[in-house]
Amino acid sequence: MKAYVKIDPERQTGRVNPRIFGHLLARRPGVADRGLHYPEHPTADPYGIRQDVEPLIRAVKPTVFRWPGGCTGTSYHWMDGVGPVEARPNKIDLHFGWEANHRFGTNEFLAWCRRMGAEPLLNFAMGTGTFDEAFAWVEYCNGTGNTPNAKLRRQHGFEKPWDVQLWQLGNEMYGEWEIGQTTAASYGETAREWAKAIRRFDPRVQIVAVGGILRTNLDWARTVVPKVAPYVDLITFHAFWLPFGGGDPWYRLMASPNDVERMLEGIASEIRVARAYIPNCRDLRVAITEWNGMHVLHQHMKESDMEQFEPTYRLQDALANATFWNILKRRSQQVGLATTAQIVNVEGHIMVHERVVWREPIYWPLYMQVNYGGPMLLDTWVDVDAFSMPEMKLEGLPYLDVTTTLDPEQSRVFCSLVNRHPTEGMLVQFALTDCEPTGVVTAHLLYHDDPEAKNGPDQPDNVRPRDVVLGPMGKRFEWEMPPHSYAVVEIPLRGSVYSNKSINPL
Repeated sequence: MKAYVKIDPERQTGRVNPRIFGHLLARRPGVADRGLHYPEHPTADPYGIRQDVEPLIRAVKPTVFRWPGGCTGTSYHWMDGVGPVEARPNKIDLHFGWEANHRFGTNEFLAWCRRMGAEPLLNFAMGTGTFDEAFAWVEYCNGTGNTPNAKLRRQHGFEKPWDVQLWQLGNEMYGEWEIGQTTAASYGETAREWAKAIRRFDPRVQIVAVGGILRTNLDWARTVVPKVAPYVDLITFHAFWLPFGGGDPWYRLMASPNDVERMLEGIASEIRVARAYIPNCRDLRVAITEWNGMHVLHQHMKESDMEQFEPTYRLQDALANATFWNILKRRSQQVGLATTAQIVNVEGHIMVHERVVWREPIYWPLYMQVNYGGPMLLDTWVDVDAFSMPEMKLEGLPYLDVTTTLDPEQSRVFCSLVNRHPTEGMLVQFALTDCEPTGVVTAHLLYHDDPEAKNGPDQPDNVRPRDVVLGPMGKRFEWEMPPHSYAVVEIPLRGSVYSNKSINPL
């Protein structure tokens, strides 16, 4: 197959929103509990954080962490997780039915976020909690006066407020699996009143309201958005693509990120209507606070032991994730926030046992996106054959998915390419406009002969990227990209590159 990619560094369309590189960190066993925070572990630092895990998280430059959940946040009551650790209770997680501890609580989580240089996103337990409890949590984290919860934070040893900006109003409140399931109309009214009062206390906060899930179409968002538009900042939905549902499994997987993009555009359309017709509508954006591929519905729901977490993702799953990272970058002007589900274990990018840690194949496109990319989006012209997925009503999906970014300070272009063909390589012909490469062009390539290849405790680096030096190149050059592969082609440019200062920062 052949593809033609035309790049013009002056065709800058916006900035990449750094908040798209966020993660869910549920409090559940194996994730925040023992997967990350495990004071008894031989690698634990003075804060109880596993140092065989944290560096791998730090390497993907996380910008946001959502906590305590997720479904496991449904029954989380923040007062159980503050104060002396030895006095904190163990309680039953109402969603999963197991016993959960509270050693890693609000202050431990917020302090860890600060050390990691990431924003916290705290999720209210709307299903089982009250507004008074939620408001007290905001007061505890952000209060500066002599109110009871601000004083309580100081008594716990934290004089300065945490200034938490991101708060989510509940989890999957539409789902029959959720403790506290409700209707869109009821949720919208409750969310409106909670947001109204919280914003009056701290006008700086950014509030996330629940807008739906991929499989529920737009009915939920269509009801909720008009109710909350003057009071919240982000409308979120969740999206997990599954390995069943009809049609060719390969093309279903490759098309799934585009299916999610369709939902994203649907939420964005509801936001556009709200902006046009609702007085005092805020500058709303879309959020996706859980997304990933899921191989078995409700997998890894046991509490038992850490060794339950097995190699899960394949190279082909990494290609789907790489495509969605490309989409999130291209949609940066619409997407205000995205958090994958999740960073450690349970559909995790990193799998963690008691003594063994490995990076899943899906870890690597994230690593490549954040380490080989620039802050400016380029409007790239691509000509390539396409495929369709009739069972999903999707047509004209390019075999080569491309997103290009520019780093003006380093004078480098980063072209992110996903070859979604299962068996055919791609002769990619690059053409640069009004610029010329200098030095060596490099392809950072994620590939394995077997698209089903996995990593695991016995072969942690079976799937991982390698650098392919393409050599000095001119304004036009070509590269034969392997089938079922992902690559970022890094192109150093001669001289300084114009940066479009008229594009507003996100």
